[in-house]
Amino acid sequence: MFTPILGLLILSYVFFIALTGQSSDQLGFLDFHAGVVVLGGVAGALCLSMDRRSLVEMLRSIRDIFPGVGRNPHDIKVIRAEFKELREAWSGGQRAKVVDLADKALSEEVRVAADALFRHLEGASLGESFGQLRLNYISKFQPVIEGWDLAGRLAPSFGMVGTVTGMVQLFKNMASNTGNIGGAMAMALLATLYGITFGSAIGSPMAARILNRMNEYMAVLDFMEQSVSALNETDRRAV
Repeated sequence: MFTPILGLLILSYVFFIALTGQSSDQLGFLDFHAGVVVLGGVAGALCLSMDRRSLVEMLRSIRDIFPGVGRNPHDIKVIRAEFKELREAWSGGQRAKVVDLADKALSEEVRVAADALFRHLEGASLGESFGQLRLNYISKFQPVIEGWDLAGRLAPSFGMVGTVTGMVQLFKNMASNTGNIGGAMAMALLATLYGITFGSAIGSPMAARILNRMNEYMAVLDFMEQSVSALNETDRRAV
């Protein structure tokens, strides 16, 4: 309930700024009112359409752009490294080490793999075990992908809102001879520029990036499931 109310408050402020704000009378690449209309409008719309958890995950996804920002236990490199060590220990017959690795593993995926090995899961049972992890990925990544995609599509629309209100201010200033024609033109032109730039350079690329990342996790899970199945098959034949 909190995020819809916050979204309405943000959108109310955005339209208040758009309709009553006066831009500087100087043309330039930076305009506060145009930025508020585009970025604030997108933020308000996202708050209306997403829950708090999805919004937090969407903000956290920004850190993927900056390498080395903390160590994410769900990082693909971490999962691969831990599973490689687990697989080697199992192949070497070091069952005690496998238990220790599973207990100390940062990733849930490795613990599920270790459990599947000890329980000798195969076929549908093995698929069900890893299937829950796939559902977790979808529930985690899909709202973020949809959020960035929505931001990419909404930003140009709010840019047009800024353009229309800027044109209204322009004609109003021309009629009243206030002389602030440059500021109104800045609002009209820069709002469209900001909207197109944000949508095409940030929103849509981030949606594609998160989608690719989810597919990478799915590919890792497929590899882990196939490896566990092969290890269990080897153990079964050896008995």
